[in-house]
Amino acid sequence: MRKFKKVLASILAGTLVLSNAVPVLAAQDASALPDGTAYLNINNSDWQPFDAEWVNAEITGDGSYTVSMTAAEAQNLAQFNALEVVNGEEALGTGAVITVDSIELNGEEIELQGPSYTCSADGSGVTTRVNLYNEWNTPDATATAGDDKHADCRVAEGNVADATACLWTADQLTGVTSIVVNFTVSGFGTAGGPAEAADNSDAATEAVAHLVINNESWGDYEAEYVDATITGDGTYTVSMNAAEPQELAQYNALIVPNGEALLGTACVITIDSIKLNGEEITLQGPSYTCSSDGAGVDTRVNLYNEWNAPDDTATAGDDKHLDHRIADGNLMDATACLWTSDDLSGVQSVEVTFTVSDYGKMAEAGEAAGNDGAFDPNGEYNVYFGVQTAAYSFRNAWNDSYGLGTPEFDQITGWNGNDEVVRTGTITDAVIKGNGTYTVSLTGVDFADDAETLNLLFLSTDIPLDSDAKITDITVKMGGKKVYDFEESYQDPDTKDYIKTLLINTYNDAFNGENEFAYTLSAGMDIEVTFTVSGFAYDNPDAVPSGDTTPVETTAASTTQAANQATTTAGADAASQGGVSVGVIIAIVAAVVVVAAIVVVAVKKKK
Repeated sequence: MRKFKKVLASILAGTLVLSNAVPVLAAQDASALPDGTAYLNINNSDWQPFDAEWVNAEITGDGSYTVSMTAAEAQNLAQFNALEVVNGEEALGTGAVITVDSIELNGEEIELQGPSYTCSADGSGVTTRVNLYNEWNTPDATATAGDDKHADCRVAEGNVADATACLWTADQLTGVTSIVVNFTVSGFGTAGGPAEAADNSDAATEAVAHLVINNESWGDYEAEYVDATITGDGTYTVSMNAAEPQELAQYNALIVPNGEALLGTACVITIDSIKLNGEEITLQGPSYTCSSDGAGVDTRVNLYNEWNAPDDTATAGDDKHLDHRIADGNLMDATACLWTSDDLSGVQSVEVTFTVSDYGKMAEAGEAAGNDGAFDPNGEYNVYFGVQTAAYSFRNAWNDSYGLGTPEFDQITGWNGNDEVVRTGTITDAVIKGNGTYTVSLTGVDFADDAETLNLLFLSTDIPLDSDAKITDITVKMGGKKVYDFEESYQDPDTKDYIKTLLINTYNDAFNGENEFAYTLSAGMDIEVTFTVSGFAYDNPDAVPSGDTTPVETTAASTTQAANQATTTAGADAASQGGVSVGVIIAIVAAVVVVAAIVVVAVKKKK
């Protein structure tokens, strides 16, 4: 889960020696912090920014350090707060351990609820993390990270299973104005050892399918569940009946614990029908089967998951077998949202009937097609228009949450209070067919009554970053007037696989230091970005500079235009989509180096 990080404003250089601590009452881009810098990632219960002074620590070796946060006003804290180290797994070593010695909340030292443990953030093997209060994680001695599969969760002494991810209590989340964390680093520069062997004695031995239905508060509620034991190919039914109607959350699924071993990695579960409150609904598309979080253990079918989409390149397991699968048809035509956001409200019962096929079949080993990231100089690629306004109207990167394959990617999504709404207008993307000059644009968009500034403007591409392809000679026009020129593309430092060009980013100090960006966008003002692509083995005779860059307005079904452009039009009669609160959205914005595009809290657990 990615949260909005309260990145830090000052640095403790050396062991307990304060060096140039400068208060900053704003979020700071974590990418601007040097590798090895420890900082606090503190979130309030609204997942929104708050004014605070931050003191960081540069870790230079074994020793004791301190980091802190002092807020301008008292905050009620969220369920996730941590101490993190920028690129710590490389800078400190995968065997380095951070042990929390003491914590002060509002100037008073608290009793720690247990020993801390160290891991990498989300098991990714990059950022080092110590959970200070994380309701979604527990230490796991069997967890691994990196190509060498070293132990990810570690402690300096004792048993990692005795540690805790919640060093303070839930009662202490309220009214916090200051946090001071004192910690000791040991094992600096060492590599992690092997993880403990997983104990599978408690693993499911029967393939039992059950529903995971979450309410919007992610809390417990009284309900009766009917599960189904899968014994082979055939049709099954599972259900949930709640004592009271529930407002459902953004993630709900059918799960089979240990299903990838029990059913087979090629086994497919196809949803036949869903009844909500006793009434059969119209499915929004075909379902698809995958493993939960791509871990290759539990089998999952997303019933309503705003943060996922089918991916025909996704793999799982040591053999890199294809993870996402479908019984018939094209996987990419499937959906992770089988019902609509309007169906989330007032749900008291859910009944799902499904068919199991290819029971016991194992997927073939091997990389998924196109998953090697190799650049084809004779191929075709895409450049997508990306934007976020100060009021958080957005279009995300194609490979981000709310990306390609979701309704939000085919529109500019804004907010009416807590409701998701469509901002009418036309998005024009570019299909790259060789070297040449291309244009993407956003035209005729109604951003409501007030002028808005832009937080983000970017080009999202599926061109591999490790390639000879380049984007240069970029011109940005707003309202028909040239406002920016870039000779070279500024690569989003948080995007490691594909070329992603930053044009405006109010969250990235490194980018902002060289570029003037905050631009007032009047309601209905058009934005046009023209750029040159090189590095392909062939030229596109149609992609030449032109004074006429007016896009052809088409339906979302259109994929190309004469000028090698792909245009999507959000209709004026598009219905409002209920759902995610603005407060949540603002907080968990996906980083274009702390914040790059709007993303909602994922239920994927942290370590």
